[in-house]
Amino acid sequence: MLAMALALALPAVQAHTYVATVTVGGKEQPEGKCIRPWWKNENYPQMDLDAQDMLCRTKNMDPSATDICPVAAGSTVRILWTESGKGSRAIDPEHPGPCFVYMSPMEANGKGNVWFKIAEEGYDPKAKRWCTRRMYDEGGIFEVTIPADLKPGNYIMRPELISLHEADRVYGADKSAGAQYYPNCIQLKVTGSGTVVPPGVAIPGIYKKNDPGIHFNLWDDDPNKYPFPGPPVYKSGSAKGTGGDPPKSGCTKRKARKRQPVARRQEM
Repeated sequence: MLAMALALALPAVQAHTYVATVTVGGKEQPEGKCIRPWWKNENYPQMDLDAQDMLCRTKNMDPSATDICPVAAGSTVRILWTESGKGSRAIDPEHPGPCFVYMSPMEANGKGNVWFKIAEEGYDPKAKRWCTRRMYDEGGIFEVTIPADLKPGNYIMRPELISLHEADRVYGADKSAGAQYYPNCIQLKVTGSGTVVPPGVAIPGIYKKNDPGIHFNLWDDDPNKYPFPGPPVYKSGSAKGTGGDPPKSGCTKRKARKRQPVARRQEM
């Protein structure tokens, strides 16, 4: 009981996450470099799918607000997620969910059907953990490869975590209900000899509140059949992407079942 009381007494800052640093060319950049400026409470989640803050959770969408880091097409970018800066944990382990990475040409500054997905990670049945838990276990690291055939130019990379611990309910009148979104944006200058800019989708608008991968019940639904929301992942060499359709799931039709009680922190 004492442990539970102490957990509930922790400040809300302990529950959330944001991108603190990016590593390109094997060199980790200083905190905040090449990352669109964080909003006031940098680790708080975005809840409203229709809000412009679904883009980057930033206080400044001007490309001049931060640096642009050079990176070669086909190389790996390492992203560090953290609750309160380097040295802190990545995210509350009770915030399970998937991870995604999107990119778009910087000239559009996030507007229009410009966002294409280059990575996604959900539930690992062998390790029995979600992507967010893996990152918690591995120091907040998520690595992604830039498509080798991507056309050179300036791009916005948008890593995103989605926490599903409240996703059995739908965001609406109850502002604490629904999935929690943690996007941030990184500015990159991609080099190479590629010729492809994959087709994209618009953000906000990429997810709907009743999508089975957004309205997902951690207590009733099978994590092994989790249907990734959003477009398929673009793979180098496929101008249309090769992620295929999301796996079908019985998520939208659930048997009535009493939800298991869990201790919740108050979300801000």
